Amino acid sequence: MINCLLIKISHSTRGVLSRNYRTLTSEEISLGRGAECTIHLLDPRLAMHHAVIKRLDDGQLYLVAINGELAVDGVVQQHIELSHGKLISIGPYQLKVEPAPPDVDIAVSLLLLQRLPDDFQDLKLRTHEPLRGASSFKRRIALWMAAFIALVFIALPLAQNLIPSLNKTMAQLPLGFDRVWSPGHVSNAHLHFGSQCFNCHEKLTQQVKDQACVKCHQNTAAHIADPALQKRVFNSSGRLSDGMRCAECHREHKAPHPLAKQDNNNCVNCHADIKAVDAKSTLADVKDFDRSHPEFKLSFIREHHDQLGKTSLERIPQTNKTRLVEHSGLKFPHSQHVGLVQGPNGVMDIRELSCSNCHQGEGKEMRIQPIDFKRDCQLCHANQLQLGLGKQSFSVPHGDEETVMNALKVKAPKDQARYANSLKENGCAYCHEIQASHKDSSAPWRVKKVRISQDWFSKAQFNHASHRTQKCVACHQVEQSESSADVAMPDRKTCLRCHSGNSPKPKRIASSCMSCHAFHNAHLAQPK
Repeated sequence: MINCLLIKISHSTRGVLSRNYRTLTSEEISLGRGAECTIHLLDPRLAMHHAVIKRLDDGQLYLVAINGELAVDGVVQQHIELSHGKLISIGPYQLKVEPAPPDVDIAVSLLLLQRLPDDFQDLKLRTHEPLRGASSFKRRIALWMAAFIALVFIALPLAQNLIPSLNKTMAQLPLGFDRVWSPGHVSNAHLHFGSQCFNCHEKLTQQVKDQACVKCHQNTAAHIADPALQKRVFNSSGRLSDGMRCAECHREHKAPHPLAKQDNNNCVNCHADIKAVDAKSTLADVKDFDRSHPEFKLSFIREHHDQLGKTSLERIPQTNKTRLVEHSGLKFPHSQHVGLVQGPNGVMDIRELSCSNCHQGEGKEMRIQPIDFKRDCQLCHANQLQLGLGKQSFSVPHGDEETVMNALKVKAPKDQARYANSLKENGCAYCHEIQASHKDSSAPWRVKKVRISQDWFSKAQFNHASHRTQKCVACHQVEQSESSADVAMPDRKTCLRCHSGNSPKPKRIASSCMSCHAFHNAHLAQPK
């Protein structure tokens, strides 16, 4: 171990020498430009690891060159014994062995003899004088540019908005002076009036107000069906103390980006703690589809028996399995309508049916059309409406009971009662639930009104076209269904096989709130 007293000698600004003392303890004391050296000397004329002080085999301390040169009296040497009074040149530095105090092995001083040259004067001598009058020319250019900017970007737009006659004139042109104030391209939806800024910006220097949006979007539904709650939540909510404007979600002048925001921030702002917004709310807290989302609720059409023809929507969570029963009025086993099935023309008539034979999509979202007898059922079930034998056979139309009874009166007046009973037992009853008729009814029985839910997820939106790469049975398990009361709608776990929350995950698609929910959803259709 070497105990070394280092004395760094430096010149002050007045040329006075000052000394700085420091004790170093190490097995070897390295000198150089590298930061890891024991004696760190910031001078480009030194090597990163220039030299090292260490004991050699004879037990004496030596200064040993590593990557740099060492010289004594102008003679370059590799190993220099550090004896008292020795002067050693290390690049621009002079190392001198000083008298050592009793508690150290050696004392050395370092003095910078050759300072780096000052290049400023040399650079100044080699630099050409600037052009005469250049500064005044630049000043004039700057003033003209400032005047031009003030005219085009301030004066003319202000004049257009403050002078009614000029505003009216500019409105007839494709572009106005105030177009220079636009922060970006107008969205495609607003291009037809994109040059008429005052349609949205009703007052100069003021942000766009909701009333400007409502002028055109009069039929846009609110977020909450209750007007009082809608006003209270979005105008004076604790989380939205300044209210919430249309422009906070619909960001104009950001084309080609979507006009509506596609992130979850505004949704989660309220729905992460829904009780804080509305203490009476029965909704569950939602933060992310993957991590924090309640189980889906299905919408069922329920008929009020005490009010004839009166129906309502009942939303039932999918966790409540015992109540997930559809009362459609039909008798329909899906298991007999998938794959190879028996046709109406005998044992040799075997047909292969798929879901799309009856459930046909329409529109760009491929929304499933309601089932229609002529289109979807008549090809296989026309025999259920055929009566009589041989040449005396005939068919009755598929329609209301009065139409069927009138057809029987015309085609089989003598056997009307018998044929009506046959239809009740085997014909209409093959697919429909039959119920007793009223005493004053013209028909001896009634077909229970068919009520098939067309929108199971009434609080959400679904695009079948985006999922057409998947088989129907991947989400709708109907192959073993024997009853029309079965509900085969996918649950949250089914969706999570392909979708994640707001952040993407391996082999899953990132899905924000807007992927399935529309903000303006107070207009949801009621059962007809």
